[in-house]
Amino acid sequence: MQFGTAATITRVGRDYRPYRWRLDALLSASIKGGPDGTEIVQQSHDIRIDVPYALNGKVRLQPGIFFDRTINSGYFGLGNASKAVTDANGEVGRRYQFKHQELRARLNLRSPIAQDFSVAYGVQIRYLNPHSYEGSKLEEDAEARTDDGAPLIYGLRPLDIGILSGGLIYDTRDDEIYPTRGAYDLVGVRLAGATPTSSDVYWGGFNFILRRYARLGGPFVLAGRLFGDFMAGHVPFYDLSQGGGFIAVDLPGGPQGIRGVPNGRYSGLVKMVGNVELRGWLLNFKIAGEKFKVGPDVFFDMGRVWNSYSFNDPADGDGPGLKFGVGGGVHVLWGTAALFRVELAYSPDASAANPGFPIGIYVADSVMF
Repeated sequence: MQFGTAATITRVGRDYRPYRWRLDALLSASIKGGPDGTEIVQQSHDIRIDVPYALNGKVRLQPGIFFDRTINSGYFGLGNASKAVTDANGEVGRRYQFKHQELRARLNLRSPIAQDFSVAYGVQIRYLNPHSYEGSKLEEDAEARTDDGAPLIYGLRPLDIGILSGGLIYDTRDDEIYPTRGAYDLVGVRLAGATPTSSDVYWGGFNFILRRYARLGGPFVLAGRLFGDFMAGHVPFYDLSQGGGFIAVDLPGGPQGIRGVPNGRYSGLVKMVGNVELRGWLLNFKIAGEKFKVGPDVFFDMGRVWNSYSFNDPADGDGPGLKFGVGGGVHVLWGTAALFRVELAYSPDASAANPGFPIGIYVADSVMF
């Protein structure tokens, strides 16, 4: 059971699209039964601000502060063929879990350079303090060494991490909150390093995100996205299941990747995800003078990871190895800028986190893409 509070405060104006400024805040926690009984397993708290027309419209400012603490974060090993083996009772227990705690501050900026084009640049500062469970897959991999004596994975210790990002944006969407036509593409690079330097954690990354929107008959919109992320260096193990330079998201699993695939289920240096979604507004009404729109969505997500750039790594298995999720949900728009979604997704991989229940349930703000 998840509970908490989400708030969106938006200052709108006739001459400001999509808004003059917006503040989003979230306080969230969840309770779930586990090996040690009922526990508070996840906490997620953040404050995000978006000012599209700062400095007389020359810069878009997007600062944010985030705190996450999770006692059942997923780690199943490296590669697209990583296994999830249940115990004699059909449970996974703590075998594929670890404790994750992160405090993160970011500042993303965006400056227009030509019609439909902008440059993006940003900085992130992170403090992370992960812990492995005794007998877990993470504990095993943290002690393992490769053939040349190097650690198999990095990052199982407290670290301070700094990340610098830069990129180019192409944006022709008709609306940022709920686009119905146009494109929104991003190409970005990032460089990261950690202290203490004895951790030997440093890496670089390149990613692209291509999004397209087309209005169909009636109220329906067809949306598609292709997301690729490529990393090199000594990447901490928790970032091997994430992607993106300016706003890191769980990838390939989770609510921003292949819905239905658990967060952290697959890890690797290379990740590719494709999504197709059909959505549309079916209800339009007012409550206490406030405007609301409600509409469904159905989707299909697919992708995979590669542990290394050899592309014949035994950790990735044989064959295409594609992972998928399929499902649907509902979007709710309150006013012009506060959009929330609830979605359910089926994936064969969902049972890796919840044996016997191959469904992922997601509650989030804004459209996925």
